[in-house]
Amino acid sequence: MDPVTVTAGCGVAASAFRFGYVWLTARAHKRRIEMEIRRAGAQRALLMTTVGSLPPGSEITEVLPDGRRVTIKLPPGEAA
Repeated sequence: MDPVTVTAGCGVAASAFRFGYVWLTARAHKRRIEMEIRRAGAQRALLMTTVGSLPPGSEITEVLPDGRRVTIKLPPGEAA
């Protein structure tokens, strides 16, 4: 076999491997982002349901992943 043919064949194989790797990595990243978006939507819906069922004057405190605390206080005179 001609050395040029072997070299060209190796280059094509390497390019195909790189393309496949990049495509699979991008696909996995896209699926991970879509999953995080669905999870955030479900958490938001659950939070809205919880807030809607609380009596007036209630407080909700959430601890964020970085350690900060967020407190929401409902007005005392009206329901959510």
